Amino acid sequence: MKNERLTLRPKLGKTILLLIASLAFSIGGFFMINEKSGLGWFGIVFFGLCSLVFIIQMVPGSTELTLSGEGFEMTSLFRKNLIKWKDVKTFEVGNILRNKTVMFDYVDQHNEYNTGKSVAKRLSGSHAALPTTYGLKADELLDIMNTWKNKYGA
Repeated sequence: MKNERLTLRPKLGKTILLLIASLAFSIGGFFMINEKSGLGWFGIVFFGLCSLVFIIQMVPGSTELTLSGEGFEMTSLFRKNLIKWKDVKTFEVGNILRNKTVMFDYVDQHNEYNTGKSVAKRLSGSHAALPTTYGLKADELLDIMNTWKNKYGA
């Protein structure tokens, strides 16, 4: 069934908390404008932009992982990146800044992103990682990714 699809989306709770924190810091920056240091303006601009990103992340379709017979497509801020099952050697659970996530290595024949893969491998032990666990535990997402790779990755 090559037409089979599964779309996973992150839970909104963490994004909402980050949005509230960013808005609070933006408001705090507003109250610091009278100081001569310029930190108030920095706070307004920086945390205002963070707030905008978090708002965009809450729009349906802006952040998701779609699995299909062809591969898995990561969407972040409406930008899509398809990775074919045949291009992935292994999936594993790893840590990025103490957060468990699903990491993966490309097959040796994969010739794209060589510099990025090399840097990522030295820093994390893997070529790449999924940006979030999409509301699942990392081990649960790993099982799903391996099931789909085993089914369609030949």
